Amino acid sequence: MSNSAEKICKEVLDLEKNSRNVKTAHFKAAQTKQSYYRNLSCCIILANIVIFSPLLDLIIPNYLAIGVKFLAILSASLAGVQTIFNFQKDVELHLSAGDKYASIYHKAGTLLAEYEDSMIEQDSLLREFKVLQKDYLEANNSYNLCIPSNEDYESATESIKKRTIEK
Repeated sequence: MSNSAEKICKEVLDLEKNSRNVKTAHFKAAQTKQSYYRNLSCCIILANIVIFSPLLDLIIPNYLAIGVKFLAILSASLAGVQTIFNFQKDVELHLSAGDKYASIYHKAGTLLAEYEDSMIEQDSLLREFKVLQKDYLEANNSYNLCIPSNEDYESATESIKKRTIEK
């Protein structure tokens, strides 16, 4: 393998690694947002159930009106938080981004395997790498409104390390 081919292979390998990290971080972010959405939804549902059940009348009969008002305000506030943060839309964006980066990750791995197995020449490797690199940059631009948090990246890195060790 020539020196320039080694450099291209290293770049493809870096693109593959970065795509895997970003893909996993987006999927972790989607899980986190989905968890927030479900937890808030459960709290809203439970508050409404308690409001319309005789439970408050049994527990705090003297303060029933205050209890109902408190739970109604809590439920409405949690629904407002859900609306403001729009977790479901974020989940969909993160899943879409994760799918895009997963595609780039798999294509980069396939490209490296094809080159290492001498199924494609260096010119094809370079041409395909440029296409993948362009796709990666376009994905970065397309999904700049749903950037995973540092915690999502750290969790993704740990998850990848764990899966790599288990193999």
